Amino acid sequence: MKHVALSLKNKVVKARHYDKTYKKLRKHLDTMPVGLPATLSGVERRILKAMFSVDEARLALYMDWRFETAETIFNKAGGPLSMTREEVDNLLSAMDKQGSIYAKNGDGVWKYALHPLVIGMFEFQVTTLTPALWLDMRKYFVPTLSIEYLTSAIPQLRVIPVEKSITTEHAIASYDEIRHIIEHTDKDICIAECICRKAHRMTGEPCKATDRKEFCLGFGDFGAAYTRNGWGRSITKEEAFKHLDLCEKEGCVIQPFNEKNPDGICFCCGCCCGVIEALSSFPRPADFVASNFYAALDEESCNGCGKCLKRCQMNAIELKDKKAVLNLGKCIGCGLCVTTCKTGSLKLVKKDTETVPPDTMEEKYEIIMDGKKGTVGKLMSAAKGAFGLKP
Repeated sequence: MKHVALSLKNKVVKARHYDKTYKKLRKHLDTMPVGLPATLSGVERRILKAMFSVDEARLALYMDWRFETAETIFNKAGGPLSMTREEVDNLLSAMDKQGSIYAKNGDGVWKYALHPLVIGMFEFQVTTLTPALWLDMRKYFVPTLSIEYLTSAIPQLRVIPVEKSITTEHAIASYDEIRHIIEHTDKDICIAECICRKAHRMTGEPCKATDRKEFCLGFGDFGAAYTRNGWGRSITKEEAFKHLDLCEKEGCVIQPFNEKNPDGICFCCGCCCGVIEALSSFPRPADFVASNFYAALDEESCNGCGKCLKRCQMNAIELKDKKAVLNLGKCIGCGLCVTTCKTGSLKLVKKDTETVPPDTMEEKYEIIMDGKKGTVGKLMSAAKGAFGLKP
């Protein structure tokens, strides 16, 4: 009996020790550009346990959001953790395969970095996602992590209009033109299953917009991570253009990473996308997105057909007295409503002040880090947004 009690005590002590490791990792990740705030329930630690072994979590404490070589990470962590270089290399390789870190190969040298939970680690779980992990993510993202995500200095994603909503008079910049981005990329293109739609499907809430599974496009290092680890597959530019046509037909919001030459593009719907869901919880989602356009409505010429209502993923349009009414505070400038307006009552208008995205992902996170708010600042911004005030 004494032996059983002692064994149980040792297990409890060990579990507490392990939990402290994940608490430390949570705190460390919270210092990154897009942090990982704590909750009373500890759901964020369950998420970390699903993505990091204890040894991986210990090593991650010595990693940064900026890319570093395995040698640099070993020089920092090897001594304190009593790990050999081979052990560090093996852990980094395992974390890359798990999708808990971001790895890239430049000129034959591998470099590694910590990645935000969203957009980042969670999306990399596309082949290993379980209902339990998804339910924990749901519990954590709304409302805790969504505040962290939406109150950063600049958004991680931007909204660009669908091609058919653009006219020659717009003089659109190349980073706001989806086909230009794909046509002029010199990087391999990959397509992967949308983790948001997969999560909804596996929990009995299939997407209302489409039954297709592959949606997310990746380029460069981001795309290479998907193909290297079997999370996605390579496609040609022609296949990518066909994919765009289908996405526009199905009414998907185009959200590339907020960079001039984005490493990834999401195609989102209101019924599945966590980002759109979070935006829609505020009275004025337009204040939280990076977009250079908005819709303009001529109510007089509107015939009240209602097609625009079905196309809008933000519920920014409603019918009153058989006429469409547009809420500009909810309009994110995707242009979907414009493409099915037969009367021409809806048009896309370019904003007076243009939002120019950063050149690269690294520059984007530098800007987010430089403008990182404290807990009070984030809550104040979220509270203003909840009351329809500019954050």
